[in-house]
Amino acid sequence: MGAEITLLAAFLAGLAGSAHCLGMCGGIAGALGMAGGAGEHRLRGGINALLYNLGRVGSYMLIGTAAAALVALGGAALSLPHWAGTLRIATALILLAIGFQLAFNWSGLRRIEQLGGRVWQKLAPLARRFLPPRTPLHALALGALWGWLPCGLVYTLVLAAAVSGDPLTGGAIMLAFGLGTLPAMTGTTMMGGQINRLRQTTTFRRTAGALLIGFGLWTAVFPVSHIQGEHEASDHSHAALECHSIDP
Repeated sequence: MGAEITLLAAFLAGLAGSAHCLGMCGGIAGALGMAGGAGEHRLRGGINALLYNLGRVGSYMLIGTAAAALVALGGAALSLPHWAGTLRIATALILLAIGFQLAFNWSGLRRIEQLGGRVWQKLAPLARRFLPPRTPLHALALGALWGWLPCGLVYTLVLAAAVSGDPLTGGAIMLAFGLGTLPAMTGTTMMGGQINRLRQTTTFRRTAGALLIGFGLWTAVFPVSHIQGEHEASDHSHAALECHSIDP
């Protein structure tokens, strides 16, 4: 149940938080969709837009899978107690943070963007070589590179993918997030943003944020209660041993 909640939360975060994606990628997406005017050229622009988004979401999945694999390897090497519960609590905290950003416009997650600045400095010159994309392959490559653009929301979801502790789940979380961003991105390329009217309302964002906060609290309940139960059982066991040792 925990993985399903995280996937739903990732999709909702992408759907409600994709205004930031539009700020970073909307110009490119719009250019891809408008390329050529009508007819065959219009179709080519739509294909380029599709491939751009495919490359972008593919990069999200790659990053999420790799991050989760690293955490899984670290957990296996360290053999820490309550490792699974600790990861789930970390997931809960991340969902709470995203929820507060959406519901209350909290800016704390934007600091995470600084973490990817150095990586993007190396990729940006390569990405600019594909602007404007002249072939479908260029559009795919541009999307794959643009997926690494520093974005606090993306990187926060990468953390959620990482602490899933499973590469397949990590990739699925980032796929769900990427699918959530598609209405905004395809709305820009194909329908002039009409599909985004509901998503851009304050009520929608606050409702999505409240749901994510609820998901975060629910995700934290089981590991906290489980760890607490183990501690209580251990205390009872120690107390029973002490009583047995002092019996005549």
